[in-house]
Amino acid sequence: YNEYKSYLRMSDPRERHWFHSKNVALLQFLLTVCTTLSAWAIALVYGHVKLWPIPMISFCGVYAPEKYVFSIGLVCAAFLMFMFIWIVETADKIYSSKSTAYILGFPCSIGLMVLAVCNCEEEPTLHYIGAITYFVGFALWCIICSFKELGLSDDKKSDWVLVRQILAVFDVIFSVALGVLYLIGFTSTDWEIAVNEWLAVLMGELYALTFYFDLGDEYIIEQVKLYGYTWKPSRKNAILFDDEAPMLQLDNECDLDEDYMFDNNKSILVMESVD
Repeated sequence: YNEYKSYLRMSDPRERHWFHSKNVALLQFLLTVCTTLSAWAIALVYGHVKLWPIPMISFCGVYAPEKYVFSIGLVCAAFLMFMFIWIVETADKIYSSKSTAYILGFPCSIGLMVLAVCNCEEEPTLHYIGAITYFVGFALWCIICSFKELGLSDDKKSDWVLVRQILAVFDVIFSVALGVLYLIGFTSTDWEIAVNEWLAVLMGELYALTFYFDLGDEYIIEQVKLYGYTWKPSRKNAILFDDEAPMLQLDNECDLDEDYMFDNNKSILVMESVD
């Protein structure tokens, strides 16, 4: 597998297309913040909400035309959040883990998508299920990831580690305050509810933004074109993927000393072992 990765890195640069992972964090932040503020501004212009008391974010996506900006923008932001959490989970700085990503991270991005598509007037049940999943999941994901960073070695720590811990604590505080205010009788039209909601979202998005500065240029999302290249596997155990035989196991007696051509229909994946 390591030989395969080395082969990819040595491929012709003209066939490689890369995108720095840190840019996903930046785009996710910008898209979420710009979408929310734009929907609020449009709703103000059309008189659908008031400047004060500040409305809940959900109320900025109920009526046309702002609801189209709200839905499309936040659905795209949810996709970027899903990708961003995957990037964090696969980074080698123990920011996250598979269990944290699957239990909290990915569901909260799906929750953001649901609350964006189902507004609070037409589909209130689905909207608030999505909202709870997003706020609770993201706040917990941030706090768990932040304090997992306490175990980072000194050479991997940066000032952004402390910044993330502070932002994560505030995100949890505002999210908990939001739930408590609902429980003690405050309603969606009260400014206390709206302020805590806006602040919780802001803390979460600032948390995501820190990875733009912290990941640096060493992490990239890369697409490598394999067509036309040959690669010689060194191990005997391999699996052949083919259109006619989607998964054909090659036994230990097969001679893999010849070169194999990668094309659109066939590739070889070397495994540590095949039982």
